[in-house]
Amino acid sequence: MKKILYLVFFAAALAGCNRSPEFYFKRANYQFSVGKEGLALEDYNRALFLRRNFPEALTARGMLYERQGDRQKAGLDYKRAIETDSSYLPAYNNMAALLMDAGNYREAAEYLSQALAVKPDYPYALLNRGLSYYKMENCAGADADLTKALELNPKLGLAFYHRALCRRRSDDVAGALADLDAVLELNPAATLAWFERGKLKFSARDFAGAALDFSKSAELKKDDPQTSYWLALAFYKSGYYEGALESALRAAELKPDSYQAAGLLGDVYAASGDLPKAKEFYLKAAGLSSQYAAYYNARLNALGRRAGKR
Repeated sequence: MKKILYLVFFAAALAGCNRSPEFYFKRANYQFSVGKEGLALEDYNRALFLRRNFPEALTARGMLYERQGDRQKAGLDYKRAIETDSSYLPAYNNMAALLMDAGNYREAAEYLSQALAVKPDYPYALLNRGLSYYKMENCAGADADLTKALELNPKLGLAFYHRALCRRRSDDVAGALADLDAVLELNPAATLAWFERGKLKFSARDFAGAALDFSKSAELKKDDPQTSYWLALAFYKSGYYEGALESALRAAELKPDSYQAAGLLGDVYAASGDLPKAKEFYLKAAGLSSQYAAYYNARLNALGRRAGKR
């Protein structure tokens, strides 16, 4: 989520040392930016002592409280900033982001709607309300807000990414792929975009293309068992059993209790003709998941019939 704070770091501004609220606010911002949070808090307090209705200082102090882990004080400062100046948009956005971090998406959307009533073309409010709608499974609302946010600022990668997830839910594979392409154009290191694009290609039975995307995701996030599993699955579906075996073993190493990885290893070994190993991993998968034990036992029985024909 995008949080907003206007920081002023110019030494000339500090040299004017007239001890006004603005002086303390600017000095606090500088202290905050260099990690001197105690000094920053003192200066925000001085600024607010001299001017109680100072929405910029209240919002900045709220961000400092957030960094320190005091979400309650942060929320009180954001609310007070909104009450002080109902047109100060960053306070709405930061309050909403605080609520979103806590999973309170409905209340966050209400604050963002208030901000958009003040300024309908505020891209960060549209972005965050779109993300909130997505979390509330309102993909129609999310798509509308994210599309408008991108019209105002086409560099909002989060908007492209979440619009892609919504479009995938509505089976708009082409639209979802186009949005994920846009994310990767903006940020080639966006691991989740590579992963989601791989899943879309897999669902479209483009297993080779999916394997390429999962490989990139695995390269960027080496210790993620889910990525290793999907890469193994794409290799297996492509008929590249050597690569499937390597990736499935990696997934099982990273998550030893994964029945999916164990079952996939059974499939890979069975396809490669190593029936004893296939049996070993089907038994392991059945032991790891009571829910799918019958499925893996059926695979074992199929192995037995196959062995009997030899």
